Formats: sequence, C-alpha cells, structure tokens
Amino acid sequence: MGKRTVTFFSVLMVGMFLTILMVFRISNGTEFAQTAERQSSYKLTVASTRGTIYDCNLSPLTGMQKRYVAAVVPGIQTTAALSRALPSSQLDGLYPTLSKGCPFTVQLPSVIKQNGIDVFTVSSRYPDTGKGMAVHILGYLDGSGKGAAGIEKAFDSSLSREQGRITVTYRVDALNRVLAGAEKQIGDTTELGKSGVVLTLDKYIQAVAEQAADHYLTKGAIVILEVPTGEIRAMVSRPGYDQNHVASVLKEKNSPLLNRAISAYSVGSVFKLVSAAAALEDDVSPNYTYTCAGGIKVDGGIFHCYNSESHGKENMKQAIANSCNTYFVNLMQQIPQKNFLDMAGSLGFGQAFSLAPGLSSDAGTLPTLKDLSIPRALANFSFGQGNLTATPLQVAAMTNTIAADGLFTPPSLYEGKVNEKLEYLDRASLQTGKRVLSKNTARLLREFMQASIESGTSREGKPDVGGAGAKTATAQTGKYVNGKEEVESWFTGFFPYQNPQYVVTVFEEGGDGGGRTCGPAFKEIADELYRVLG
Repeated sequence: MGKRTVTFFSVLMVGMFLTILMVFRISNGTEFAQTAERQSSYKLTVASTRGTIYDCNLSPLTGMQKRYVAAVVPGIQTTAALSRALPSSQLDGLYPTLSKGCPFTVQLPSVIKQNGIDVFTVSSRYPDTGKGMAVHILGYLDGSGKGAAGIEKAFDSSLSREQGRITVTYRVDALNRVLAGAEKQIGDTTELGKSGVVLTLDKYIQAVAEQAADHYLTKGAIVILEVPTGEIRAMVSRPGYDQNHVASVLKEKNSPLLNRAISAYSVGSVFKLVSAAAALEDDVSPNYTYTCAGGIKVDGGIFHCYNSESHGKENMKQAIANSCNTYFVNLMQQIPQKNFLDMAGSLGFGQAFSLAPGLSSDAGTLPTLKDLSIPRALANFSFGQGNLTATPLQVAAMTNTIAADGLFTPPSLYEGKVNEKLEYLDRASLQTGKRVLSKNTARLLREFMQASIESGTSREGKPDVGGAGAKTATAQTGKYVNGKEEVESWFTGFFPYQNPQYVVTVFEEGGDGGGRTCGPAFKEIADELYRVLG
C-alpha cells in the first residue's frame, strides 16, 4: 500500500508541476504567442472588382458610380461614430454584427474620420438610380456575381478572371477580436479591374439615343450604325430595367428584359427598299410607272394601300416617297422570285448577326421560294408583309448598305480586350464590305429616300440641317385589341444626305405609324449628332 501511495503521489506532483509550468508559460506570453501564430490574422474583404466594359473611346460603361465602404473594428467609439452617420434602421441591423466583435464592412453615405474605421471609395457595378446605360447590351449579374445576360454573360470568364480586391488584415486573438495597438495591413489590387472588354458603342451617341427613346418610345428600340463600317454606336431598348433589381421585372407584361433591338418583328414598308433594289438590279428602269387606284387585285384578293389611299400614276421614286403598296405588288410580278428572295438575303434578312463571341441577334424569318410561288404570298412579300420578320438591327444593316454605296457589312459590337493599363490584348478584325448593290442602285435608293423625307411619309423625321434619306413603315400584325389592329411602327434612315455618317433605325411596338411615332426620334438624334459631330 505504501508503494502505491508513493506512486500516486508522484504522478499527482508531476501533473501539478506541468499545470504550474503551463500557467507560467501563458503568463509569460509563450503559449499565447504559439496560439496567436495559429490564429493571428483576420482578413476582411472590403470590395471585389470585376473587369470593366468600355465604349469605343475606352470610357467605362460599368463601375461609373462611386460609393463609400468602411472596414470597421467594433468598439464604443466606432459604434458611436456609426450611430451619427447611419439611419437608425440600418444601424439596428448592425447590432448583431457589432456584438460579435469581429471586423466587418458597411456602406456609408459619406466619409467618417474615426480610429477603427477605414473608409474606401469603391465602384458600384451599376448605378443605384436604376437608370443604367445600354442595359440590354451590357446585361446583368446573378446573385452569385456571375454574368447572366448580355456582354456580362458572353464575357463572364474574361471579366471575372483577374478580380482585384481591397482587403484589410488585422492581428486578432483566438476569438477574432482585434488586438489593441496592432498594425493592420491594407491590400489594394483593384487596378486589375480596369482590364476588360471594349465595345463599338460610343457613350455620347448612346446617351443621345437613350434620351430620344425616353421622349418617344414606350416599347421599342433604336439602333445607330456608323457608315460604312456597320459598327454599332448605340443600341437602346425600351422599357428599360434596373440591373440591381432584375427579379422585380421578371413578370412584367411589357417584358423589360427583352432586347427589342435584336428581336424580330413584322417589317412592313421599309422592306420596299429591298423590292426596289431587286427591281433596279434586274435592270428595271426607275421610271417604271404604275397607276395606283388604292387597291390591286391578285388571285381573287385585293391588296390595299394604307387607308386605301389612291396615289395615282407614280414612278419608283414617288412610290417609295408615298409608300405605295400597289406599285410594289405590281412591280414584283415583273421580277424572278429567286432574284427577289436572294436580294433580301444579301441585305441581311433571314440571318443572325454575331455581335460578339456568344452574343447574336435573332435571324428573323423569310418566305421560301415555294411560298413565293403563291401569288398572294408574293404580293404580301412585295411590301414587307406575310411570312417576313426582321430585327431593328437587320433593318439598320440594310439601310447602311444603301448609305455605303452598296457594300453590305454585318453589324459589329465587339472591338477587343484590354489589360489594366488599357493596352489592347487583342482586337476584332475589321470586316470588309461585300458588294451586293451597284453604286448606281444605291445612289438611286438614296434619292428615293430623300424624296420620302422631303415630301413623303418620312417628312416628320426631316433634320433641321444636313439633309437625310429615310423610309417609314406601319406593319400590320394581325392582332386586334378592342376591334383595332395593332401595328408596328418603323423609321429608318441615314444622314447627312451628301456624305452619310450614321444610320438610325427607330422601332415601336404599336404607335400611330412610322412617320408620326418614330420620325421625331430620328430628327432629334440627327439634329443633335450633326450639331456636335458635324
């Protein structure tokens, strides 16, 4: 028994010695240092950046709005400072975070100067006002920060590849409470966020188009191309939406998320330019005349001019200016159907345009040759009705071909990628135009469009200076509301007349016709661009 007692006592003494030694080491800071080595720092991410989307002048289209974000060390003084700067509702939500004692971030309305609060100026991806620019082109991010639509989706891997960050690293204890007097480290690699994607959009021209859309459109689109390259300088769709709150518009009847500029609709009389081009290229004289009596009989059916208006005897220029349906129904009976259909295809109808890698427009629809063997189908096609749909972008591409002396160039939106120093890493190759119309045909079509804007259906879009050429459309849809057929209104043209620089196509779902509904938007844009750009 004595031996067992000695052994037990010896073990007890050793245990007590080790306990005392441990307490001694802790009191001298040795064990604390080892624990702190394992849990010595707390890295707080204040903000993360995403690659920037630029216009053609390397002016940013994202991250334009600034905000203040603070890294906060919980404490009596920092809490007091926050209580003075934040509304009570926001402050109430912070109390659970403050009570944990860990550093945290909070958005501020203004800069606070207080020990324990470091304020940083960071970029918001999209404006807090909900009125972003080119929202249907840029797209938006999902809840995880990935691109969900538009350029954001098409270039998600590039825009998110090298994210920059602002971080603050604190020395903390085992409970992540900041050690008093310990220095913090601030890391800032947000310069990486200056790398990104460059588009052909021009920020100023986009703003002009957005303003005109707000003035005149409810559900529509505006496309502006530069002549002759076909580069998209502006693309607007209405209604717009708030990129920060996409979920709020998902069920709206007006489909705010739909990019109407690249969606297909009934075309109507702007297609008469295709009919005229096919006839001229088939050696029909521009002086070919027909007497319009307001309607024309085809295969037992009667095709009327708008409101059954009788235009009398007309040549091709007058028929374009007056937008005469019966003239073109008669004219296209003289042209081989294959030539007519091929002309439509060569001017961009029936084909999707690749605007950027991973982003394309709708192709629209064209009738088949078999369809056009049916006289009524051919008659409808002659003035842009029937089995025909097209996007505002396609109509703009057709107009650009006429303005560019007959060279067709597919519209483009993507210009290249840049690094954080705004040096190009790669550039999209410039597309060369393909001749689809003779110079003489293109010249005659421009003259016809000038007659339309000077004295025809397009006159409500006539600019104050510089002159222009244009064509209107009021496309039937076959849809009726309260006994009245809904129409789709178009206005497409180029300016200045003598040396075309821009093509503008305006579209509205509904309205009172291309001239009255869309013409004023064309005029506003042409006047503003001519005034500033000359």
